[in-house]
Formats: sequence, structure tokens, C-alpha cells
Amino acid sequence: MTETFVYESYYIAFYHILSLFLLVFINAVIYLKAVKSSLLSSFFVLQGILALWIVSKILKTFAPNAEIKFFFVVCQYAGVCFLGPAFIVFAHIFANGVKPAKKLMLPLFIVSALCFLTVATNPLHYLFYTHFDFWGDSFGPLFYFQQGFNYLLFLIGGIICGKRFFGRFSEKRIQTILLAIAIAIPMIANLLYVFRFFKKIFGFSPPFDITPMSASASLILFAFATFKFQFFDNLKIARRVALSNVPEGILLVIGDRIAGFNETFNKMAADGKLVPAGKESIVRTFGNAARLHNRQKLSVAFDTGKPQDFIYQTGVRSYISVICRPVRDKSFSGAFIRFIDVTAKQGILEKLQMRNDELQFANQQLTIQAELKKKLVVARTRNFIAQEAHDILGHSIMLAISLLEIARMCNTASQGMEYMHRAKKILSDCLKEINSVASAENQSPLIRQSIEERLEKLADDFRSAFIAVGIHCSNLKQEIDISIESTLFKLCREGITNALRHGKASRVDIILRDKNEMIELFIIDNGSGCGKVQKGMGLSGMEQRVSMLKGAFRCHTLDGQGFCVQASIPLH
Repeated sequence: MTETFVYESYYIAFYHILSLFLLVFINAVIYLKAVKSSLLSSFFVLQGILALWIVSKILKTFAPNAEIKFFFVVCQYAGVCFLGPAFIVFAHIFANGVKPAKKLMLPLFIVSALCFLTVATNPLHYLFYTHFDFWGDSFGPLFYFQQGFNYLLFLIGGIICGKRFFGRFSEKRIQTILLAIAIAIPMIANLLYVFRFFKKIFGFSPPFDITPMSASASLILFAFATFKFQFFDNLKIARRVALSNVPEGILLVIGDRIAGFNETFNKMAADGKLVPAGKESIVRTFGNAARLHNRQKLSVAFDTGKPQDFIYQTGVRSYISVICRPVRDKSFSGAFIRFIDVTAKQGILEKLQMRNDELQFANQQLTIQAELKKKLVVARTRNFIAQEAHDILGHSIMLAISLLEIARMCNTASQGMEYMHRAKKILSDCLKEINSVASAENQSPLIRQSIEERLEKLADDFRSAFIAVGIHCSNLKQEIDISIESTLFKLCREGITNALRHGKASRVDIILRDKNEMIELFIIDNGSGCGKVQKGMGLSGMEQRVSMLKGAFRCHTLDGQGFCVQASIPLH
């Protein structure tokens, strides 16, 4: 071991230890000062790989033999082989705010893992190092493949970062240049060393790979950009990105100058949405109106020193809501103004107003219909009461007249008084029944009786006036719907009354039978009949009652003498 070799070894160790100290110190300061985020984490992954590289080179320099030296070379490339994919992750997070997709990164990490495997297994094939011993080494084809792969990833990552630099810091040229140089220095240094361009360009060749040291120099520039321009201030960047994407125009003013604005406000100004219809612009700038910038002079059409809330319509038929709030604190004294496009909201309000007008009109129509329905109900109620009163009165008066006629012809006063008492009772019951109908309490005790019992009671009333009434019921079910029973009873009562009043009949036969789930009713009298049937209130009422139960009704004169009323009502 020569004196020159020892000197060079300590020379290498000194500079690498210095680089390692700078790397640890600067990264520690960045960690303490910067906002914790995925971007910061990916940055520290890159710095960790550089730290592993430097430590491995220091240990490799002082390795006692070739085997241990090669072990530290393998440790070094455990980081170096993955440097390119790690930089792609950093660039993607910096440019897009999220990690790249796994399906994109998995192939890159697989290639890096295979490159590392070729380094670790080099003694078996010597394709990465064609020669390696304690004193030196020479590179094989797989080394250049690995370097080319890393160069390609660094180039792609550099392009991604560069585009984002110019997009985000277009007005800060110094920051853009510093960050670009910080990324480019290690890759340029590695290219010059690997392909031995130092001698050709600078006239000398460094005795060791200066890539880790150049990365430390790059880190110093990166740290300067971080603290000078708040590169890792994710909150500030997030605020700027958020404000650029909100659908509201944001304007900060200090006196008669622009203190800040977002892209939405800029677009509103370009689209003419700051000009009310037929009036001057709400905000008018001076100078280059095509490109707004901070500190640009402007004129506001309202007093920014007072809270303002109003809506105006623009010349392009949109509605803008303006909310102005004065802001005064130690660091800022001005106004915060929001311009909100409420065209859609205003359209919804107009539609709601139209719907309200339509609903009011519909409500008026419903009120009119309700009044008509009320009148119709009243009319139907009146008609119902009139029909019931007609039937009850007709039945009762005809019986009373018949009984009074019989009383008049009686031989003895006692017999006459008996018939007159019957007539009086019939008329008295008639008044009670009419009052019951008028008060909607038509709940006669007879309603709990069967239809045969009720018809027999009706027949007995007429028989007392010497009118023969025959009741013939066949095949009737034990229980019939109460509405059908009530209709049948009223039909029979009106039929007998008509036979007595109009036909002067002395006999009426009522036939009631159940046939094929239908109730059939026949009312046949031996009266004088009629030439042509004319439906008065009685017959019309009978027909209406049957039709309400979806039944059929007909009436006709019998051949010779007499009259027949026929009705059929479905049981279901």
C-alpha cells in the first residue's frame, strides 16, 4: 500500500464525510422547517439513497480486502439502482400532488431490482464489472444499461419538474433556474465521470466519483430555494391552487391597487362579466387590461371600505353576486371581494317563481272546483232528501188517504176512529222518518231486520188499507249487503205506492229471487196500466238507485191490465 494510495483514501473520506455532514444537516433543517407532506417524504427518500451511497463509498474506501470492498459496493448500488424510480415518484408528486399509479411504477422498480441483482451476482458473470479487485475496477455492458436506465428516468423526471417549475414559478426566474440546476448537477457530474469527459473538458480527471458530492452541492441550492421561495410550503401552494380552482372570482385590493386575485376573476374580467348591463364596469383596471398583475392600478365602482352585498345583471345576460368585506389587521389593510356567478341560481329562482305562479293558479282552480263540488254535494244531498221525502210522503199519504176513506165508509164510529188513528200514526211516523233523513240519521230499527221481514211489515201496512200485497221470496241468501237491502225495500215501497196512486190497483205481487249472483225484483200490480210510460220523480228515483249499484232497471205495461217494474242488482 503506497503513500499516495493512503493520501487519496483519506482525501476521498474527508470530502465524502463533509458531504454527508452537509446532507444530514441541511435535511434536518428542511425537516424541521417544512410542512410535512408526501412531497417531503419522497424528497427524503432521494436524500436517504444519497446518504447510503456516500456511507458505502466511505466504507468501501477503507475496506481491508476485495471481498468486503465488493460488499460495500453492493450496499451502494442497493440505493443507486433505485434512484431513478424514486426521482420519478418525487417528480410526479411535485407536478400532480399525488403518487404515480402502481401499474406505472411496478415495471420501473422491477427493472431496478434486476439491475441490483446483476450487481450482487457479478462474481458469477462479470457483466456489471468486467474486472474488480482491491485496486480498481472496469465497467461491463450491464453497468452502462443500468446507468442509461437511470439517466432516462432522471431526464423524464427533470422534464416533468421543469414544466411544473415554469408553470408554478413563471414570475420567479431565479427560483426556476436554481431548482433546474439543483436537479441537473448530479446527473451532469455522473455523466462526465462515467464517460471520462473531465479530462477532455477541464484538463484533469477526479480521482473518485464525485456524483455524491455534487448531489450535496445540489442539495445546498435546493435548500436555498426551499427557504428563500418556500418550495415545500404546501399550504401556500395549496391555497394558490385552491383559489385558482374555486368557481368564485377573488380580488384583494389595497387602496387603488390589486393585492391579489385568482384565475376565475381574471376569466370573469376577460368575459365581460364585470360590466353591468347599461352601466360602467364594476372593476376597471388601468394599464394592460389583457393581463392582470399585482400592484396594478384599478378603480372600483363601490366603496370598499364598507361591507357590500348586491347582485347585478351583466350585458351577457348573467347574474353576478358581489360580496365585499373590508380587512384590517397588522399585515393587511384593504378589502376582500368575491364575485359569484349566480346565473344558475337566479334561473332557478325565476323558475320557482313561475312554479309558484302556476301553483297559485292551480290553487285558485282547486278552490273553484272545491266550491263547485261543495255545491254539487249540496245539490245531491237535496236531491237525495227530496227523493226520500217523495217516496216516504207518497207511501204514507196514500196509506193515510186510503185509511181515511175506509173510516168514512165505516158503519160505526168506533171502527172509523180506529182507522183514523192508524192514519194518524202513519203520518206521525212519516214525519219522524223525514226528519231522520234530513238529519242524516236514517237508522231505522227495521234496518236490522231481514229483507223478508221488512217487506212483510210493508205489506201489512198496505193490507190494513185493504190492498192485497203478496211477498214471494225464493233462494235468497241469509245475508245481503245492507245497501242492496235498503234499495230493494225502497223500490218495493215506491212500486206499491205507484200501483195504488196511479194504477188504482187492488193487488200487488212482489217477487224477489237470487239468480246467478244477481238479485232479481219484480213488482206486478193489477191496476189500469198506461199507454206510454212517462218516468216521473218516482220511477226516475227508482232507476237512479238501481244504477248506483250497477244494476239494470226497466218498467212496462202488461198485456191487458196492470204494470210491471223489474230490477236486477249484482250481489258483488
